[in-house]
Amino acid sequence: MKNYLILFLAFLGLASCNKNSLNITPSNELSDATVWNTPATAQLFFNDIYNKLNAGPFGSNSYHLPSEISNDPLECYTDNACYGPEAGNESFLLFDPDSYGPANDLFNPQWSNMYTDIRKCNLAIQKVTASSFPDATKKGMIAQARFLRAYFYKQLIDLYGGVPLITTVLDNTTQGSAIFYPRNSYADCVTFIQTECAAAAADLPQKVTGTSIGYATWGAAMALKGEEELYAGKWSDAATTNQAIMTSALYSLFPDYTGLFYANNDDNQEVLFDIQFAANIAAGAASTPQTKNIQQTWGVPGVAKGQGWGGNGPTQNLVDQYEYLDGKTAAGGSALYDPTQPYAHLDKRFYSTIIYDGSTWRGGIVYTRLGIANNANQINVVNVQGNAGRTGYFVKKYMDSTLVTSASTKLDGTNYMVWRYAEVLLNYAEAKNEVSGPDQSIYDAVNLVRKRAGLPNLTTGLSQVTMRTAIQHERRIELAFEGKYFYDIMRWKTAASIFAQPIYGMEVTTLGGKLVYTKVQIRKVNFDATKNYLQPIPQAVLDQNSKITQNPNY
Repeated sequence: MKNYLILFLAFLGLASCNKNSLNITPSNELSDATVWNTPATAQLFFNDIYNKLNAGPFGSNSYHLPSEISNDPLECYTDNACYGPEAGNESFLLFDPDSYGPANDLFNPQWSNMYTDIRKCNLAIQKVTASSFPDATKKGMIAQARFLRAYFYKQLIDLYGGVPLITTVLDNTTQGSAIFYPRNSYADCVTFIQTECAAAAADLPQKVTGTSIGYATWGAAMALKGEEELYAGKWSDAATTNQAIMTSALYSLFPDYTGLFYANNDDNQEVLFDIQFAANIAAGAASTPQTKNIQQTWGVPGVAKGQGWGGNGPTQNLVDQYEYLDGKTAAGGSALYDPTQPYAHLDKRFYSTIIYDGSTWRGGIVYTRLGIANNANQINVVNVQGNAGRTGYFVKKYMDSTLVTSASTKLDGTNYMVWRYAEVLLNYAEAKNEVSGPDQSIYDAVNLVRKRAGLPNLTTGLSQVTMRTAIQHERRIELAFEGKYFYDIMRWKTAASIFAQPIYGMEVTTLGGKLVYTKVQIRKVNFDATKNYLQPIPQAVLDQNSKITQNPNY
C-alpha cells in the first residue's frame, strides 16, 4: 500500500498555522491542538514526515520526488553513470570540473531540508510524550520519530561529517541566539544514530501489514544502524547488527532479481524498508506540476512513447565490471567473452539493470549504434542537447519492461528500496572481513548473492585484501543505481583513483556487415582528495550560525 503518500495530503496547513488568526479551523486543515487529540490524527503528522523521505540528497535542479529516482541521481556522481545531454545538472556543471564550494554546493537544499524534517521529528516526540495516548501507542510513535530523525541525521553526516545534534524543538522568538549549535563530532553523530536506532528497534514491530506497510519496523531501524556502522568503519558493531538481521529469519532474497524491481512485487521478503512510490502522483506548484516519472528522467528516448531523457546512462566502466557466467570479467580472462558479441553469457544482473544495443524493450528493439536514420537512441558522444543517451546504454533497473507502450502507462510505480536483504548480506561480509579476515560465514553471505545472479561461488582461500576487493566488486554490481556506490567510493577513499581515469561509453558501428564495438571517452571528473571526500557546508548556514566551522580546504 502506498498509503502515506496519499494520506499526508489530508494534513494541510499545520506547519504554517498563524496563532493570531481567528480561532476557526478550515475543514481541510487540522489545528495544532486537533492533530494531537487522537492517534489517528497524530499519524497524519507522521505521514507528512514519511512523505519527505528521500533515498539520497539532490541538487536544486533535480526533479527528485520521491527518492533517489531523479534526473541527476547520485550514480551520476560516480563512474557508474553519466548525465544525459541536458542543461543545468550539478553533476555536469559543478561536480565534473570541481567548481563547487560553499556558495555553489552540489546538494544545496539538503542541509535545510533535513533540519526541517528533524524539527518535525522533535516536535512529534514532544507532542506524543505529552499526549494522553495509550502507553503502547506512545512507544510505537516515539520509536517511529526516533527512527526518522536518525534517518535524516544519517543523510547529513554521510555528506558533511559531524553536524549539530538537535533533539529539542527550537524557537528563535523565545530562545534567540541559543538556537544556534556548533557541530558535534562525526563520532558523536554516529554514536547518536546507533543509540537512536537501538531504542527505536526495541519498540517497533517486526512486521507490518495492510495500511501500515511503509512504516518503520525493527528491520528498518536495524538496517539503518548497521549501514551507518559500516560507513563509519565500526566493523565489529556493523557485523553484529547485520548478523542479527540475518539470524532473525525475517528476510530472505527474492528469487528473481529482475522482478525484484517491479511494482507488482513491492514489499516482498527481501525488503527491509522502502519509500512508498505511487506513479502518476503530481508534485510542485499547481501551475507547473511535475509528475514523479522515472520513465521521463531515465527512460529510453525512442521506445515506449516515454520520450525519456536518457539522464542516467550506464558507463562502459560499469559494464566492464560484470562477470561472465564462468565468474570472470573480460579483462579477467573469461573464456565466454566474445568481442563480436560482448553482451552474451553475462551475469544475470546485467540484463536486469542495463539496456544495451539490440535489447528488446517494451515491445521494441533499442539500437544505440551509429548509422540508423532518425534514431533517437543513438549514442550522443558530443553532448548535443536533446533527449538522447551519452553512453550507448540506458538504465533498466526500476523500470518495468512489461508495461505496454502507451503514454498512459509510461510511469513506473515501483517502491524505492532503501535497504534490502542482499545489502545486509554484503554489509555483514564486508564488516566481518575487516574484523577477522575471510571465514565461511563471509563466503556464505556473498555466495548467496552470487547464486541468484547465476554466478559460481567465490574462489576459496582469499586473503583479507582479495576478499575486500571481491566484496567491493559485488556491492558495485548488486546495488548499481540504488544510490549506494557514491557513498562507497567516498568511505573507501577510492574516488580519487577512480576519477583519475577517463569515463567511457560504447560506440557501436557497422563495418563490412559486422558490428564493431569501440570505447569512447565521454566524461572526465576533476576530484580533489584534499577536500572532496566531504561536501562543503553551505555558505548560507555559515552566515546564519557563526558557531559552524567549514570542512577542510573549502
